[in-house]
Amino acid sequence: MKWNLLIIIILMGLSCSSPKAKDNEKTDETKTESSTSVNENKNAKTSPGQGQTEDSLPIRKGEVNMEFQINGLNAEGKTVDLIGMYMDKKYFADSVTIQSGGKFSIKKDELFPDGFYYMVLPGDIVVKLLLDEDQTFKLTADAEDIDHTAKVDGSLTMKLFYDDFNFKKDIDKVYAPLARKMGRISPKDPDFKSTYSQFLSISNKYEERNKWLEKNYPDNFFTKFKIGGKNPILKYPVTKDGELDVKKQVADYRAHFWDGFDFNVTGLINTPAFPNKIKRYFNELVPQNQDSIIKYTDFLVNLAKGNDEYFKVITNWVALKYEPGKTKLMDGEAVYSHVILKYFTPDKAKWLDNASLTTLRKRAGEMTQSLLGKKAGDVTARGYGGKIYTLYDIKKPVVIVYIYSPDCSHCEEETPKLKQFYNKWKNKGVEIFSIAANTNEADWHGFHDRFNLPWIDVFDATNASWYPKYFVDVTPEIYVLDKNKKIFAKNLHVNQLETIMKRINK
Repeated sequence: MKWNLLIIIILMGLSCSSPKAKDNEKTDETKTESSTSVNENKNAKTSPGQGQTEDSLPIRKGEVNMEFQINGLNAEGKTVDLIGMYMDKKYFADSVTIQSGGKFSIKKDELFPDGFYYMVLPGDIVVKLLLDEDQTFKLTADAEDIDHTAKVDGSLTMKLFYDDFNFKKDIDKVYAPLARKMGRISPKDPDFKSTYSQFLSISNKYEERNKWLEKNYPDNFFTKFKIGGKNPILKYPVTKDGELDVKKQVADYRAHFWDGFDFNVTGLINTPAFPNKIKRYFNELVPQNQDSIIKYTDFLVNLAKGNDEYFKVITNWVALKYEPGKTKLMDGEAVYSHVILKYFTPDKAKWLDNASLTTLRKRAGEMTQSLLGKKAGDVTARGYGGKIYTLYDIKKPVVIVYIYSPDCSHCEEETPKLKQFYNKWKNKGVEIFSIAANTNEADWHGFHDRFNLPWIDVFDATNASWYPKYFVDVTPEIYVLDKNKKIFAKNLHVNQLETIMKRINK
């Protein structure tokens, strides 16, 4: 459908309820998600992005009359698509047939949503558009260099958009190598001051241009796009010994990163300005621990307070990025559950129906039982041979809870590695408490015998003794408990346990 990619921001594979685990795929560093989790109901998938339809997009009546003349384009009869964007998703917006002499046009009586668009013409020629409510203009350019030869008659936003290409043409040639050099240079280097002086001089030219735009065209969509997408000028604070104070530099950059971004302008979601900024913010500037991510998520949501569309894309984006099974963050569950439980409520997540919200919140609530730093849940269950074991009865200072499924191929790969680890550490204060999940007694016995498990291995046909005390998105799942039975680490590979042992209980 025409707008199908524009209207959906989904978190794939979200569901909850009856315990059912599937095998997981892993990279060298962390797990990636299997489509169904131990704490999920396979038939109850939902996502924070659902609840929208093609018809729910706002329709704006108005004249669209965009005419193009691309000199030197010999592509008569070829059809070219107009492509728009919503966050980092691309979607088909319209199509046009090229006439003789490189002419083509788009005319209709419904305005396109404000945002960034492009058309890739034959010969990899790209025509870029920045559209607001004025979508009547004529663009003339030479095929060999659209950006720097374009002349726009009509839309002020389009005029300013293409004027900017010429403004940046020569400056960018100087700025780019200077920026790269500044990334390598130390404040102690002899030429640091002169290089930084040149860097600031060029940066100030951009700032002067931005101030000119704000003074003369404060409400224009291009001005909002330009100011919203800019980065702070990088500062170079130094430590007492003259080295770059990276921590202070990043903190300052992060504090000013959203300066000038107008969260009242929803159309910026449809341009590179917002998606590029949110990605850089969380990938490069926010410390990668659950507490910091939660803190800066709340900060960003608060900045966008009052704009429902920004609220929706921010909360969806963060939940998707840190969804358990898809993130390298050790405690993605902490971030995910925070976002869902705080923001996905009937009065806030209005794009979702109550059934979907209930499903999402139930799953997120299950995650909160086993977050980092929390007291681990006690488990009492029958072990191999019939003896009853209780996790809290284990006196060793480190307990590894290993949750597996006998029919899980990755469990078959990881279990022999865990045996090697156990043989090395069992006399150094480590015990393993494994739980067979989503299986039957015969398969549990078969797995236990096949690998000759040397540690405490329990099974509960109902899963009630451990579910939902330990959230499991995929198997095998590993929790490491410290001497106080608090969760010290989770979501691990066996080969990461040696590193954890060096840090725990110190």
